[in-house]
Amino acid sequence: MPAPKGHEPYNKNGEGGRPKKYTPEFLDQEANALIEWNMDKNNIFIEDFCLERGYHESRITEFVQANDRFSEAYDMQKMKQKVALFKGTLGKKFSYPMAALILSHNHGIIAKTEQKLTGSATDPLSFVLDRVDGKSKEFVNET
Repeated sequence: MPAPKGHEPYNKNGEGGRPKKYTPEFLDQEANALIEWNMDKNNIFIEDFCLERGYHESRITEFVQANDRFSEAYDMQKMKQKVALFKGTLGKKFSYPMAALILSHNHGIIAKTEQKLTGSATDPLSFVLDRVDGKSKEFVNET
């Protein structure tokens, strides 16, 4: 809500209510801090960054929406995390179930198992004969 007529704005943004703590300058500083934090190969979880900086992890979403530079730094952090989890799992530094959980939750990567169903109930081996010469029906029905 804006200030009443004839009254100075309540904060420097000219909006009503409490002044915003997270100004564009602050978000630029946090983007720089995140970029620098990402340089350390041991830093792969954004929650650690939040704990070190003193705010809740839900603030990251606000920062990403409000500042393009922070958004790019966060995207780089997510990419770094994905690569670190892949390499760490392949090198057996991380357990597969935990890495799979994080990859599915944070990056949308899901392990799939596929089964190919072939044949039929009356002629279960017809697909094998069909692969041999493509004429499975002739062999099965000739009795």
